[in-house]
Amino acid sequence: MTRDRTQHCCTCGEKRRPTQAPVPSLNNGTPIVNMADHRPMQDGRWESPGGQLLVNVGIWRNGGTDPGNTHICDGCILVGLREAKRWVDETIAALEPPQAGGRTP
Repeated sequence: MTRDRTQHCCTCGEKRRPTQAPVPSLNNGTPIVNMADHRPMQDGRWESPGGQLLVNVGIWRNGGTDPGNTHICDGCILVGLREAKRWVDETIAALEPPQAGGRTP
């Protein structure tokens, strides 16, 4: 007998709600950010007419996904989002220049 793996979270085992479709992963779709919309374009850049960044945030189980057979519960997605936010917050704090008066954010 084959067990339906979509009925429980693949990471913690929580039962999937009957109204919830299986969620194999979560990502922001990797939007393209046009830097000219956010920063002045200066001479010396080698991207023309203006640079772009691809921004990716993704969450999937260690081991990959099995489309149609993988489910990650909301609680585990929240853990992943909080970890991503922690990393983003720490990285922003490290890259931002100190504020006037010697205080850092």
